[in-house]
Amino acid sequence: MKIALALTVAAGLMAALLSPHLGMAPVLGALVCAACFLRRRDVLLVGLGAMVLRELVIGVSVFTAVRLLAVGSVIGLLWLVRVKPAWRSLLTGVVLAAPTYHLILVVGDWATQFCTKEPRTAQGLLTTLMSGLPYIQQSFLTDVVFTAAFFGLYTLGGSVISAWRPALLPSRTGS
Repeated sequence: MKIALALTVAAGLMAALLSPHLGMAPVLGALVCAACFLRRRDVLLVGLGAMVLRELVIGVSVFTAVRLLAVGSVIGLLWLVRVKPAWRSLLTGVVLAAPTYHLILVVGDWATQFCTKEPRTAQGLLTTLMSGLPYIQQSFLTDVVFTAAFFGLYTLGGSVISAWRPALLPSRTGS
């Protein structure tokens, strides 16, 4: 639980402080990493907790509900694919999670007209999706980088802890 809480706070604060430059990459990276190592309830805590923390720091808006829906969808997706601590599995998780998250944001933006003011028609949705493609591509790269960073830090931390205090490592029972 301590690891999940630390991951939640780190990802939430990093996402809030780096938001204009890196978007939600810290939260998605922490979430994919958590799906590899932590219990389901801890994965839920990391994803939703980091998002709520980010929103509280940045400012809650009508779009907060869209972001929470997107993170909830990613959590469900990661549970379905059962991401494992291997590079191939991690990349599969990111390849599925990042576009899912960002596509939900783009559609949510169109539906709420939070940033984009395209009409709520099929053409307006298509225009919003097309204008969001560069954002989705750029975000995907940062999502991969943060997933690798969190995975590396988690693995390194686990190695150090297992050498000195193995009882502190979480067990995966109760998933």
